[in-house]
Amino acid sequence: MGNSLSESRAQEARNKAVIERYFHEVLDRKKFDLMPELMAPGVVLHRSGFDVTGLDAAIQRLRATLQDYTAFRSELSGLMAESDMVAVRISHHTTVRPHTFRSRAGTVSVGKDQALNWTAIVQFRVQDGKIVEEWVMRDELGMLAQMGTITVGK
Repeated sequence: MGNSLSESRAQEARNKAVIERYFHEVLDRKKFDLMPELMAPGVVLHRSGFDVTGLDAAIQRLRATLQDYTAFRSELSGLMAESDMVAVRISHHTTVRPHTFRSRAGTVSVGKDQALNWTAIVQFRVQDGKIVEEWVMRDELGMLAQMGTITVGK
């Protein structure tokens, strides 16, 4: 029985390492060539209102999204794993370029480079050492407030 528990913990540690690499190497350093190593061919990225299905579509989506940032740094906290699931609280610290920002609240025109930071809760399902599903819930209200498009009452 003890061996099974230690194997499970070892697998959970490996799953957490995959997620750390995803954030620090793929997102922060834009090493998209590592994605086939970290994501399954049929990966599904669940976003509010739509899904991105398949490795090629995931690579295209992340490339397109990250081109809007000149700097991108992720701080992970509360990284937890249980069985094939991994969850993490994340803080992204970025400099955003002028572009059209799309959120659940609508679109916003970003007119100049500016610092933009946000938090998110992200969950993953990892199978055979690769991400097979990702769910993201980010603080879009905080992002919109930083961009000056909304005011939060006091």
